[in-house]
Amino acid sequence: MEERELSAVLAPSFHARHRMIRRGEATHYWMAGGRGSGKSSAASVEVLLSVMRHPEANAAVLRKVGATLRDSVLGQLLWAAGALGVRELWEARLSPLELIFRPTGQKIFLRGVDDPRKLKSLRAEKGYIRCIWYEEADEFSGPGELRSINQSLMRGGEEFTVFYTFNPPKSPAHWINREAARAALRPGTAVHRSDYRGMPPEWLGEAFLAEAERLREESP
Repeated sequence: MEERELSAVLAPSFHARHRMIRRGEATHYWMAGGRGSGKSSAASVEVLLSVMRHPEANAAVLRKVGATLRDSVLGQLLWAAGALGVRELWEARLSPLELIFRPTGQKIFLRGVDDPRKLKSLRAEKGYIRCIWYEEADEFSGPGELRSINQSLMRGGEEFTVFYTFNPPKSPAHWINREAARAALRPGTAVHRSDYRGMPPEWLGEAFLAEAERLREESP
């Protein structure tokens, strides 16, 4: 994606992070933000770009509860494909839930992690799973579960990109808030925080912004 095209699909607050991902400066990206922050939109764009740029790349998009996938991340990924102007290059399959890049057969697997053991058998027919996206990462049981899944999926390649998108829970003691704080100090890891104020206003609409501002004043 050229610099001049970024503004069409990524909010300005994600431009520097996009360049960092493009250069492969980190492996793990923790992306914290509330509703309207653009974090899931940015992650979906990066997952698609990762697969399309690297012929050996596949991706796994995960949520804790599989029943939520179709109405959340599938729609988000299809939006991203449309925003990038490549919707016709992607075929959506519902059983099993996955997106297939028509020119090469590369796949984006969408899976629930109701039983993490099922992921041990997830393999790409071509290449390897280069990109992993944990949507609503705070719904997972803790860092141990994420590490176990990463160990199962991060095989067969040398370069990986892992996204953890989440709405920070109110309690500072919640495991994901503590893990994100520790992650900021680790090599190969980047932490990105965003909120609705970093989004182009026209992307969110006046009604959303008015309600968000009201809530921010009443309960920051």
